Amino acid sequence: MIAEQTIDTDHTHPWNKQTSQITVHWNAFQGAKKYMLFVYGGKFTKWTEIATTDGLKYTVSGLARDTAYSFAVKGVDEEGKSSDLSAPVVIKTARMDYSAAGWQAMCRIVYHEVGGAAGSFWDKPIVYVADCVANQYVCAKYTLQGTWPKYYARYSNIESIIYSSGGFASSATLSARGANYSNVSARVKLAVWGAVYGVTAYNGIVNDYNIFFWNSTYYKPSGAKLGYTFKTPFGNYVNIWRQFWG
Repeated sequence: MIAEQTIDTDHTHPWNKQTSQITVHWNAFQGAKKYMLFVYGGKFTKWTEIATTDGLKYTVSGLARDTAYSFAVKGVDEEGKSSDLSAPVVIKTARMDYSAAGWQAMCRIVYHEVGGAAGSFWDKPIVYVADCVANQYVCAKYTLQGTWPKYYARYSNIESIIYSSGGFASSATLSARGANYSNVSARVKLAVWGAVYGVTAYNGIVNDYNIFFWNSTYYKPSGAKLGYTFKTPFGNYVNIWRQFWG
C-alpha cells in the first residue's frame, strides 16, 4: 500500500469529499491480474473485502467523518489464486470537507495571523490558530454547536466564510498584506492539516479541538474561557479562547 499524500493534493482525499471518501493506492503485485481491496475500521469491525479491481487505486465511499481506516490488498493471478494480505496503510477521514480554494483560504488566514513570523515561539500559536479556524467551521456545519450555525448558515463552504463573512480577512486584504498562498510555509500547512484531520501533524504539538477564537492584546488576560496565552517577542499577547464567539 502507498501512504497517503497530504497537503496540496487530492491524491488521497478527494476535494469536497474528505469526510466520506478516501482514494487508496498500491503498487503492482508480480503476476497479479486483479486486486481485492480490504478495509478495517469504523463500521467494519473485521477485515472486509469492499472491491475487486484491475487497477492500482480505488476510491472508497460511504465512510464516516473523522474516522481512521486501515486498507490492504490481495493480488489475484489469472488462475484465481490470491496472495497474502499486504501490509496495511492507515488513513483518516477529515473533520470537514473543503475544496482546493478552501484549503488555501485556511492556510492563508493562519499564515496571516501568526505563520509569517519567524522563530519556534510561534509554533504553538500556529497550531492553535489552525484549530480555531477549523473548529468554527466544524461546529457550524457538522455539529451545529454553539452560536456558529447562526452566523455561518448562509455560507456553503469554508472559503466563503473566510473571505466573505467579515469574521476573517478578505482575499484582497490578505493579498495586500502579503498573505498569498505562495508565501505560506510548510509548517502552517502541516498545522492546518492536523486541525482538519484531527491528528498531531506539526512538531509533536497536540491539537486542541475545544478552542474557537484568538485575539491579540497588550496585557495578559485571564478567565475560565482562556485556553492559551503566549507573550510575543514584541511585548503583546496572543490569546486562544475556549468559547464559541469572541
